[in-house]
Amino acid sequence: MRCDVSVVIPTYNSSGTLGRALDSIYRQSLLPREVIVVDDGSQDAEKSRIIAASSSPVLPVRFLHEEENQGPSAARNIGMAIAEGRYVAFLDSDDVWYRDKLAIQYGLMTRHNIDFSMHDYVRDTGRRTYSRDESGDLAPPALSELSFWNFVFGNPATPTVMALKEKLSAFDRSLRRCEDWQCWVESISRPGCRAVFIRRVLAGGFKPGCGMIGLSQDVEAMHASKLLVLQQLWQKGRINRWQHLAGVGIERVKYPIRILRVALRRGTALPAAAGEGAQ
Repeated sequence: MRCDVSVVIPTYNSSGTLGRALDSIYRQSLLPREVIVVDDGSQDAEKSRIIAASSSPVLPVRFLHEEENQGPSAARNIGMAIAEGRYVAFLDSDDVWYRDKLAIQYGLMTRHNIDFSMHDYVRDTGRRTYSRDESGDLAPPALSELSFWNFVFGNPATPTVMALKEKLSAFDRSLRRCEDWQCWVESISRPGCRAVFIRRVLAGGFKPGCGMIGLSQDVEAMHASKLLVLQQLWQKGRINRWQHLAGVGIERVKYPIRILRVALRRGTALPAAAGEGAQ
């Protein structure tokens, strides 16, 4: 049985983890309509193509390869543009979904006419096991309204997002960091958008911590991108002046704390600029 969801997976030099991500889709208790893998100019694109081609015969997987690396925004936009499903869900190539993720999230969205939803996510599944969420329990989880403040005080993960395709904003291709954060806030701030947070862990990753791998390693660049996105959202009228000022203030408080945590994880000296916000 399938649901009307297109899954978009951007990948860049991730053939080592792509198969694991795809397997977590094939094991879903409710399968999606299709999977779209967009390779963003990888050196291992042929390996990823073979992995995608060896998928389950019951689930269509489309593989697109871009010759030049353009960033995750462009890759996701490409996938969204060709998606045939009424809903779009995102999965990063180094993350996995729990087996009832689609059944629970799609079921809630269709029953309650929800336009946009996210759910709980555990960043390092190797350290914590959520057997309850993997057990096939389809009991309705608790829901709460999703707003701008969820993104200011928390950090909702991209592999938790499902949205009506027609209600989803495009990703800003000029951004290499915080592009997903910007897209989610812009999408839920549109008039009439009904957005909820599902309080159940339905996806996980294998990340040792913020700033240890990927683009988040450059904590200063992440901080500068967050401030830029807040400015853009305010200028577009997606957030008001008070939300902009509060968001900037909270980000400036979180930035030195983030640098300290990363330095402690890496066992390195605290940078001299740790207490200074990027301009």
